[in-house]
Amino acid sequence: MSPDDQSEPFLGGTKDRKPKLLHMPYQGTHRWLRVGTSITSSSSFSHFLVFFVTSLAWGAAFLVMGIYPLVASSRSAAVASTTAAAPAAALPFAEGTVIVKGAKLVTCGNTTEEAKRRGCTYDILSNHWVPAVCMDQDAVDEYMTDGTWFGYGDESRTQLLTIDAMSEMDYYYTNERDHIVHCAMLWRKQFRAFFLQRQNLDTIISDEEHTMHCSQFLMDMSDKGPDYRNMPIKTWVGQAGCWLRG
Repeated sequence: MSPDDQSEPFLGGTKDRKPKLLHMPYQGTHRWLRVGTSITSSSSFSHFLVFFVTSLAWGAAFLVMGIYPLVASSRSAAVASTTAAAPAAALPFAEGTVIVKGAKLVTCGNTTEEAKRRGCTYDILSNHWVPAVCMDQDAVDEYMTDGTWFGYGDESRTQLLTIDAMSEMDYYYTNERDHIVHCAMLWRKQFRAFFLQRQNLDTIISDEEHTMHCSQFLMDMSDKGPDYRNMPIKTWVGQAGCWLRG
């Protein structure tokens, strides 16, 4: 590429530029017409040529009219088939699917008293009682470093609660920042649990519905602040790998 081309990548000068291949059919047509007009020695040949070309044109037209409906119908059927099958891909797991093959599910019951009897521990990160074997204290400690996890007994957030008090209540109040951190920290916890192939997974990080809820919540929160849709950022293009199992 010449320096001039680099300085004008879209509308470069055309003074000394050779015709591009894109223009060749147009030029070829004019060359054929010029040659054709020079044939004057035989009028019958000229008439035959006109008849032959006209016949080809009509034949091509009828062929297209006959084939196009079949092609269009086939394409429409393919599109309809693809469209109809698309929703199934949106659900990677069927309802009730056990994602941990061969695993046994243990629960904490349906009440605080039952959870205590079963030896469960209150997890402030997931705001659930979880079986002790699934408790990830490192994730909880990381979550607490943000300082927004504190629970309150009232909506005005004037009645600060202890963790024990939080675990005894039907519900308590935190803040939207805590909800964001909750989702972000569960995402980290989920990655570590799956990446390290931990034997025990609680039913929060292994639940598709909660994962979809948190991801949608984080996206929705972007509409409550600055106009992020019109805030330009630089996006770097890279090359990723792919781990192949087995």
